Amino acid sequence: MARRSSQEWQSIIEQQEASGLSVADFCKQQQLDFKYFHARKRTLLKRLQREQIRPFIKVGTLPISNTVMELQVGGARLSLPLNCEPLWLAQLLKAVAA
Repeated sequence: MARRSSQEWQSIIEQQEASGLSVADFCKQQQLDFKYFHARKRTLLKRLQREQIRPFIKVGTLPISNTVMELQVGGARLSLPLNCEPLWLAQLLKAVAA
């Protein structure tokens, strides 16, 4: 049996999902080991989940302004008055992160 790459296994898993067959039937048809298919699928799903976890955003400091605070992430910049309510700011950040 030839060793398959992660990309090949990803393709095989997608083929199974698109086939409409159960995993057992698909494995029989493709002459794949049922347990090994599940193990590879589980491994790929874990890897995809790890890749989707975003790292912390690097925070830098900007010169202090007396009237506003600025938040910058990537190309987006948000200027807010220094006296804005912390609860409102927390709700805003939560909504933007969703």
